[in-house]
Amino acid sequence: MKSATFLSISAGLAAVATSMPAVAQTADAAPAAVADIIVTANKREQKLSDVGSTVAVLGGDALAARQINDLKDIAQAVPGLSFANSENGTPILTLRGVGFIESSLAAYPTVSVYVDEAPLPFGALAVHSAYDLERVEVLKGPQGTLFGQNSTGGAINFIAAKPTDELSAGGNLTYGRFNEANGEAFVSGPLSSTLKARVSGRVETMDGWQISNSRPNDRNGKVRNYMGRLLIDWEPTSGARFSLNVNGWKDKSDTEAPQYIGYVQQNPIANPIIPTVPFSPATPRAADWGGPVAGFVPFGDSDFWQASLRGDIDLADHVTLTSLTSYLQFNQRQGADRDGLPYTVNDLISDGSIRSFFQELRLSNGASRPFRWVVGGNYSNNKVDQVADFDYRYTSVNETVFTVFGYNLDRAHYSNYQKLTSFAFFANGEYDLASTLTFKAGARYTKAQSSATICNTDLTGDPKGTGPFLYDVVFGGAYGTFHAGDCFAGNDLGATINGVPPGAPGQYKDTLTEDNVSWMAGLDYKPRPGLLFYANVSRGYKAGSFPAVSATSFVQYRAVKQESVTAYEAGAKASLLDGALQVNAAGFYYDYLNKQLRSKVQSFFGIQDALVNVPKSSIKGFELEFTLRPTHGLTFANGFTWLDAKIDRFTGISGGGLPADFADTRMPFAPKYQLSSNLDYEFPISDRLKAFVGASANMRSDTIAVVGGDVNAANAIPSTFKLQGIDGYVLVDARAGIASADGRWRVSVFGKNIFNQYYWNNAITSSDAVARFAGMPATYGVSLSFRL
Repeated sequence: MKSATFLSISAGLAAVATSMPAVAQTADAAPAAVADIIVTANKREQKLSDVGSTVAVLGGDALAARQINDLKDIAQAVPGLSFANSENGTPILTLRGVGFIESSLAAYPTVSVYVDEAPLPFGALAVHSAYDLERVEVLKGPQGTLFGQNSTGGAINFIAAKPTDELSAGGNLTYGRFNEANGEAFVSGPLSSTLKARVSGRVETMDGWQISNSRPNDRNGKVRNYMGRLLIDWEPTSGARFSLNVNGWKDKSDTEAPQYIGYVQQNPIANPIIPTVPFSPATPRAADWGGPVAGFVPFGDSDFWQASLRGDIDLADHVTLTSLTSYLQFNQRQGADRDGLPYTVNDLISDGSIRSFFQELRLSNGASRPFRWVVGGNYSNNKVDQVADFDYRYTSVNETVFTVFGYNLDRAHYSNYQKLTSFAFFANGEYDLASTLTFKAGARYTKAQSSATICNTDLTGDPKGTGPFLYDVVFGGAYGTFHAGDCFAGNDLGATINGVPPGAPGQYKDTLTEDNVSWMAGLDYKPRPGLLFYANVSRGYKAGSFPAVSATSFVQYRAVKQESVTAYEAGAKASLLDGALQVNAAGFYYDYLNKQLRSKVQSFFGIQDALVNVPKSSIKGFELEFTLRPTHGLTFANGFTWLDAKIDRFTGISGGGLPADFADTRMPFAPKYQLSSNLDYEFPISDRLKAFVGASANMRSDTIAVVGGDVNAANAIPSTFKLQGIDGYVLVDARAGIASADGRWRVSVFGKNIFNQYYWNNAITSSDAVARFAGMPATYGVSLSFRL
């Protein structure tokens, strides 16, 4: 049904695209060439049609017109890219089925994110970069050679709008549903003959859009975001160029509350209240959170700043030395409801910080040479500190332990400090074997080290609390009396860890050291201008890491080892109909080894959270996209991705707590079909005015949120649907307005999810509760853009 709905919408957009030129009856009704798109996917400027790999590009004007303001919106617009909310607020990105389902601050993503080539190494850092942009590039497939490890899925490059040669200024004001009020502005221009600058900023505010199921007058989802960026370009001589990018943001928005949709009792005795709570209605705005009864309200308070300096020095024989230096700081304090209940089954308040330094040096030669090369190295140093207080007083584990032993397992505190460093050396080259044939190859050696110091404890001082129960009952008093602050997780790894002998409680401390060689090789064949065939094989790695979990045993703290993806891809790019039609197609196969996954292991208290490796998986896929401009002012674009992403070998415990052999089961966040259609039509209505209309439709087929998510636990309530499934959906956006013929101002009305489709992007199990994160309901508003 979802596919049929999308296809009918797409067909309707196609019909509009083919009929509009005839209606217009203008002198411009002849086909218009699709404009060249310049990208930096290979760390040098190239036409997109000349890049022998799959790259999706969203231009700055398209981002503004379609109200694409964050990673969630970008994922909806790019087939193959999936976005999921996490219980800790860290975004989870999956590209072509390759993703890391982990929400801790220190979790390296598999889709790396950059702003003007400066890395944002952790997911939480990338949430507020989509403003005042020239374009966004989404590079699909392993990018280990040029972009390094932790890009086994791909890379997202935010290209900021650059300082201009002449004084200019502009902005955008938007007002919409839920009192959404956004403002964005920039000022750009020369400061001297060698110096120019650009200052930009954005403010986002919105009232709470979620409605409490138990307290109808209570709202959640308030937005308060503030962003700013300063760019300075200095060119002291014709052979030296320097670019400074200082940017930052403040986020005081509420964390999103999930919807309580299922109950899976984990321990023998249930809390008497929780099984009586009704499940959330299946509507977009319905949700619940602790509230006054539990003394918990979701909140967020995060800040970030980054400074990056790039220098390009032209040396002899068209060789350029490039230096890129970056330093960033991030601080976070937030309260997150993880169960969607008006009681505390699994709520937490967490504090965290990230400090990151990055330095890259590289040499490259001119882009016009028959042999084009780049060699270099880089170093990164990241320190991530995270602490959290858990409240799980209404869980079955607390009820069971209290009933049987008289102890309250209702609170816990964990601290997790990690230091992650790496250095790498890389080389990449392209050689024209003939005027129509290019061979390309590259390699990168990386050595990475991660160290972790982790402690779970009880700070309540309750003599019948979590810590005393573990020391008195689980360890039988063999290690004395528990004192507030003592680390209570037990060493069940069979060897002494950080001086903690097997069977004893204590602080976990360990170091993981790994190295690898990423590589790629391929051929580009260009039989004529506007036609490219390519074939590539590449391998990329994602570093291992330690989890941030509330644990009772050391087995939950163990690091996962590095994963690798070996990708085989072939494709074609063709410019047809005198440039009016651009068609791109690609087929690929991924051999995916040791996929890292947030799952479950067996511990003292049964099934608990941990990171695990899936030994072998495979992904087959096909992508097709085309852009058609049948006449000036009319553009129709369509993209399609088909995936067959499966686990080939893995025996373990699913995210839902089911032990099983998961061979030949599908992978999470990898819908089989993803389609997108976009139509934009602009036409004159007078000498000084023009009008425009546009519509976008995006379809995703169903998928799952955890390995084994197609099967519910035997005691799951209800059992009539997949509790950790994600249904397919179709979202439709629309826009229309008028603008000045010279482009100085533009007024539009817009709607997003105009049919109020109920959908969600993640489903999680928190103790006894299963909850999902719903997408935004229908929103609409008016927007004014202007340039001075």
